[in-house]
Amino acid sequence: MLLTIDIGNTSIHNGIFKGRILKKTFRIPMYSKNLNMEYAKNLNRYLKDIDSVIITSVVPQALKKVENAIKDITGKKSAVVGRDLDSGVKNLYNNPGQVGPDRLVNARAAYELYGGECIIVDFGTAITIDIVNQRMQYIGGVIAPGPGISLWALSEKTALLPMITIKKPKGILGKETKESMRAGIIYGFSSLCDGIVCKLKKRYCRNAKVIVTGGFSKLIGPYCETADRIDPDLTLKGLRLIAEDLNV
Repeated sequence: MLLTIDIGNTSIHNGIFKGRILKKTFRIPMYSKNLNMEYAKNLNRYLKDIDSVIITSVVPQALKKVENAIKDITGKKSAVVGRDLDSGVKNLYNNPGQVGPDRLVNARAAYELYGGECIIVDFGTAITIDIVNQRMQYIGGVIAPGPGISLWALSEKTALLPMITIKKPKGILGKETKESMRAGIIYGFSSLCDGIVCKLKKRYCRNAKVIVTGGFSKLIGPYCETADRIDPDLTLKGLRLIAEDLNV
């Protein structure tokens, strides 16, 4: 079995694959006080069957902690995309090192799983909107603040707006403060997605498929009119493809 790990800014997204089948996913809070306990609990059933581990990370200071926890629990050394492994996607950014490895992993997964040229919208701590072209080249992207950051800013920088949980609003027009904020988040960010995607398609990739992923994808994705597919586990699937190619 393959353990795939996506270390993000807010949480660590994990997946266990048996061949091409994703058997289990789980998330661990980024600042968990006991990573070993979290992994031991979640991997217990599969522990003896894990053959290899592959990681992508956008949080350098967390990577070593996760690697150490995995080594302690599984006895396996982790392979890290960008350090030990290449994504397989040609990176056309002016400074390739500025592109988070998770974005290249997403590009690889979208290209192979959903038919070539794609726009990937990742609703995470930050929102990234990236293009992979017909030659499996990452040609660039857009970065915007994510829903969680935006809600934090609203509650921190205003006197009367509370911190709320993000969930499906009752409608687009709120009748009280919390519902108005939820409508703003859900409809606002889905409209951001649609607006940018339409502009990107018009200029760069008219026939690209639009794949929505990330921690908020299940919640916001259904409101994105341009979305062709919602796949919260896209990064994990991309890691599996990279590991499969290289026999990790």
